Amino acid sequence: MKKLFLILLIFLGFELTSAEIQTYPNEDREPCSIYAEDKIPLFGDLHVHTALSLDANTQGTMNTPDDAYRFAKGHSLLLQPYKEDGTSDRVARLTQPLDFAAVTDHAELLGEVRMCLDESNPSFKSLQCKMFRNFPKLSYFYMNANASLRRPMGFCGDNRKKCLESAQAPWHEIIKAAENHYDRTNECNFTTFVGYEWTGAVYSGNNLHRNVIFQSANVPNAPISFYEAPERKELWKQLDEDCDENCNYVVIPHNSNLSNGYMFETPDQDELYVQNTKEPLVEIFQHKGSSECLTDSSDPLCSFEQLPYKDFQSKFRNNLSAPPKSSFVRDALEEGLIIKNQKGVNPFKVGLIGSTDTHLGTPGLVDEQLFQGHGGAGKSFRSKIPKGLPDDIEFNPGGLAVVWAEENSRTSIFNALERKEVYGTSGPRFLVRFFLGENLDKDSCSMADAVSEAYKNGVPMGASIDGGKLTKARVFVSATADTTMENQFIEKLQVIKGVIRNGKIETTVHDIESNLSSSIDLSTCQVSGVGLKSLCSVWDDPDFIPEEESFYYVRVVANQSCRWSHKLCLENPEYCQDENDNIPKFIQERAWTSPIWLENL
Repeated sequence: MKKLFLILLIFLGFELTSAEIQTYPNEDREPCSIYAEDKIPLFGDLHVHTALSLDANTQGTMNTPDDAYRFAKGHSLLLQPYKEDGTSDRVARLTQPLDFAAVTDHAELLGEVRMCLDESNPSFKSLQCKMFRNFPKLSYFYMNANASLRRPMGFCGDNRKKCLESAQAPWHEIIKAAENHYDRTNECNFTTFVGYEWTGAVYSGNNLHRNVIFQSANVPNAPISFYEAPERKELWKQLDEDCDENCNYVVIPHNSNLSNGYMFETPDQDELYVQNTKEPLVEIFQHKGSSECLTDSSDPLCSFEQLPYKDFQSKFRNNLSAPPKSSFVRDALEEGLIIKNQKGVNPFKVGLIGSTDTHLGTPGLVDEQLFQGHGGAGKSFRSKIPKGLPDDIEFNPGGLAVVWAEENSRTSIFNALERKEVYGTSGPRFLVRFFLGENLDKDSCSMADAVSEAYKNGVPMGASIDGGKLTKARVFVSATADTTMENQFIEKLQVIKGVIRNGKIETTVHDIESNLSSSIDLSTCQVSGVGLKSLCSVWDDPDFIPEEESFYYVRVVANQSCRWSHKLCLENPEYCQDENDNIPKFIQERAWTSPIWLENL
């Protein structure tokens, strides 16, 4: 069944040429029936892998880009392990459809996977392809290791020509799926983006991975991989060379927590003035952990979903050494202020999003209590005969990207990404507003038109404001819990401030509003007490000095709830006899807004 399915995919797309790829409309569409000047919240996932990616394929994933978009719109999908007849005991379905999504399969090895599945291709019988089909786990490590070292498979030919040619068909499949599922009617129910992942890994495998998201289907004839562009500036350069004036893109780094400190290296002179234009966003949270901040005594909430190793090589070698501080987004925000103070430009003015990085082709599958893994385990979940955890115990379901946009269209969402009016969550659908300005009304929390007035009298998340012209830094924050989660409440609103003071960076965490009215029984995972579904605050920074350049971002923290692993272990203790005791039993779901920067403009 699986073989027949894959052959069918090859048959449908293998013969397509690069000339056929750019045959789609740009942003031709009907105007949306819902259009809001004050913006609407749209929930999505911009980091999704399907069977086209080598790692997902070797982990048993069969779902295609078309399947991924159907899933995002509310359809159910079967998950591995599959039975001989193609059915499965594992089924996934979202409780709420997403508003937008992008399939981001790895550019590396895209053609190689296709060649190893095509019986008519001469490379089908190569040793590497036989290993791919018969020893998938071994192939996963072997082929990924070679890609990380930019060593081409022997069957690719000179300059990887054969593999690049074979990559055309799956690239077309990615584009076609995005075009077919983009709702161009005035209902504007669902938006797709063409994208892919550039899987950079340097200095012995440190993670420098980035997702490339295009505004439309006007895209390069081929995805640019780590093979062709071994550095971020080479990636930007080739994207610019391959794109025409209607080909717009953003590059989004992810998993800086696994970069061993290299993701946010100080840009050289060529990169300094373009870095923030090319990479306006960072993925702060996904299934491989949080990249917000390094755990320390000054901010205990930094420990949330933090991995116990600094890169993937350390994971596989069981070297559990803590990552460096420079692997985290907060450090990059701080470093950006320092560079601005020294060189006059901030290369790390980055907005924040979340996503899943699912390898099951299941965008938005973030339910903590029904976690089914991300493809790596392929084990039955909640089966009568326990077969283990559905994923590595330190991993989590992943998060969501949220944008404030006028309407659910490519243009509106992409503009929100570029201006950074976005935030990330650890999974739940928090609603978060964040504004800063000296003239924000102190009674904003009780005003029906608070948001409209805030846009008039301040700036939203992701924006910059001339701090030197302010007499005070007043913040307006409102947050609402996911309405579908009965026992989720908002426990606190925090403002994290970084400021250059006397030539040095100072970062502080401010609790601006809190409500602790619930508790959890970890022996049963039952939540008792009733907290607040929403919190709102207007806060004046008591330490504001107009001449000091700074950033502010908001962290919304929910009440305690059982982590997926603890709930599963309570139900099936035999799963967890040998698991890591350091994994927390409870979590506090959260959201992180893009910062607002105070600059001397």
